[in-house]
Amino acid sequence: MEILESSEAFVESDGNLEFSHTKIILKGDSEYHYALTHRRFRGTCEIDPSALNCIPIRTSQIWPEFPTNFTRAPEPLLQHHYVKRPSLLDYGDTKASTEISTLVLHEAQICETLKRFPHRNIAEYFGCVVDSDRITGLCFLRYGPDLARIVKASEPFDRQSCLEEVRLGIEHLHKLGIIHCDINPHNVYSHGNSWVIGDFDSSTAEGEALGLKAGTRGWTKDEFRFARRENDLYGMTKIEEFLRMN
Repeated sequence: MEILESSEAFVESDGNLEFSHTKIILKGDSEYHYALTHRRFRGTCEIDPSALNCIPIRTSQIWPEFPTNFTRAPEPLLQHHYVKRPSLLDYGDTKASTEISTLVLHEAQICETLKRFPHRNIAEYFGCVVDSDRITGLCFLRYGPDLARIVKASEPFDRQSCLEEVRLGIEHLHKLGIIHCDINPHNVYSHGNSWVIGDFDSSTAEGEALGLKAGTRGWTKDEFRFARRENDLYGMTKIEEFLRMN
């Protein structure tokens, strides 16, 4: 089997991070597997697949069937396109991670609405990347670094303009009856001198119960159970706080 990717996991112990295990994703002829091992490797060339306890990944839990009324991404994909694909490294870690196809299909549904009602401060969506009648990724315009990275790099930018454009993006979503539910600096992307909101896998119709993915810890409240405008407004206040402190 071919090794596609691997990642080390760490756990906190007495205030320190300690190595826990290595997770490995493998591909056979037409099937995928994952394996966990307590060994560490300098590179994938050191990994012997025959020595691993490989656990099958059900591809139907990763890539949903493509609804014929959805938009197909342009072919061929060009340099200005960015494809968001589900990470197989997440598979099996949580309940949500074994239902990735549900998250992918849900985000595609949200993006289909956003495609019909575009806005300059919302990431531009081109359609679904399809292989063997299954959605393997969602195609967007390629943007610049996210707000978190720009702040970390101490790059200069108009902070007030950034906040105003994020507000306009949130207002547009709310007018469409969509609550983003994951407003944080990692989901705000630079686009020249402008800013856009992206990453819609937590987004939910206003008033509905939150889904499998319901925001990022530290940027939302644990007591949020339904998609309300206050969820996004709270995220907005956290971004304002983040910019004041950095």
